[in-house]
Amino acid sequence: MAQIAFDQPEAKGLTAKLANHAADLSFDELPDDIVSIAKCCFLDWLAVTLAAQDDPITKMLISEAKEQGGNRQATIIGDGLQTSVGQAALINGTVSHALDYDDVNLLMIGHPSVITFAAMLGPAERDGTSGRDFITAFVAGTEIGCRVGKQLMGESHYQKGWHMTGTAGTFAAAAAAGKILGLESDTMTVAFGIAASQAAGLKANFGTMCKPLHAGKACQNGLFAASMAKRGWTSNREILECVQGFGDTQTNAFTPDLATEGLGERFLTRGMLFKYHAACYGTHAAIEAARVVRSTHGVSPDEIENVELHVPSGYFKMCNIHEPRTGLEGKFSLRFTTAMGLLGEDTSSMDSYSVEKCKHPAVIAMRDRIKVVANDDLENDHAVADIILTKKNGGVVRQSGAVYEPETNQSRQWSRLTEKFMSLAMPVIGADKAGQIVDNVGALQAMDDLQFIPKLAVKEG
Repeated sequence: MAQIAFDQPEAKGLTAKLANHAADLSFDELPDDIVSIAKCCFLDWLAVTLAAQDDPITKMLISEAKEQGGNRQATIIGDGLQTSVGQAALINGTVSHALDYDDVNLLMIGHPSVITFAAMLGPAERDGTSGRDFITAFVAGTEIGCRVGKQLMGESHYQKGWHMTGTAGTFAAAAAAGKILGLESDTMTVAFGIAASQAAGLKANFGTMCKPLHAGKACQNGLFAASMAKRGWTSNREILECVQGFGDTQTNAFTPDLATEGLGERFLTRGMLFKYHAACYGTHAAIEAARVVRSTHGVSPDEIENVELHVPSGYFKMCNIHEPRTGLEGKFSLRFTTAMGLLGEDTSSMDSYSVEKCKHPAVIAMRDRIKVVANDDLENDHAVADIILTKKNGGVVRQSGAVYEPETNQSRQWSRLTEKFMSLAMPVIGADKAGQIVDNVGALQAMDDLQFIPKLAVKEG
């Protein structure tokens, strides 16, 4: 038995407790709203994956996969290439995060769907997994991602520079893939140990192609961990709590009590938040505030003298690229995205994030009037921003933005995400296929398998 690094009673057996929960979770335990959220997440994940088909990331990964070859086990979303489950996990996971338009969960400080669905989909397609089991695996992975994420590791892990989508996400992917592979509790615990040795992702790479790679590698590595555990690979069964284990080496604020609080009763999947702006979620509150300044307060760009944008200081390490040069960097620039909001640009469109837009004189002029300020009063909040705008006539407009409350009306959420899906998917696969996918995902719990994915989620021509 490994030596336990932490003296909290809650730390003892932590890895096994979380692994047991993931392995034992059944569809019948899931509340109706959790099933609805899971389907919303899958539809949104398919939307953002299809929308990234022309991204250079997609083309490079598919070229690499074709050169390497692989058994025809799983489908690459959009392209339709049949390849190994491992390659499919890497490609689908990376591509789904390429646009940074996917969902988030602040209880994880990361992106649950891009680290679960791609890890699950290949083996589910290969093995004929039912819709009920697919939904259950997603929830299991999301719960583990959140509980290993902010709940266990705290914000110090994230603020140090680790990207939780890549780190905690590897455990999430192992749990989700492990459910599809039918791992029992002890084997799932071993899979978590294997996952821990592969969990990585640095925030210093935000604004580059490596950020979405964190999601793809989490999927590939989590699937590998689950597959090898099933084959009899060994690992430390106390990897989260032991000396020199994941918690001991990766955080200054290890909180096992939060990681297991309400386990099996409180579903952290309820914390899912969906994006309606195609940029880092840290920019969304400021975008929303800017839109209100323009629409409700009636402030036109020509009236603006300068803007102070107050945000939590943690945003400085996440989305404060001062002068973005590319569309990808623009997604991680509070000044750029706030300027877009004040100018009335369509921040939901991928076309709004481009080299040309970053260089546009009007955008630069507005961007340079914006000063981002760390506000200690916002330090304990998330997904919030305050705008203090000074007009050329001396008037001052103040507006707050907040995007941390999940939607509770599942029907309204499904309708809004269906609209987003159709707008992103139709240009790639056509209206007929897109409509059929919406119908199939809406009835996912009644589906015997997921064979509609290779049939429908493939671009025309």
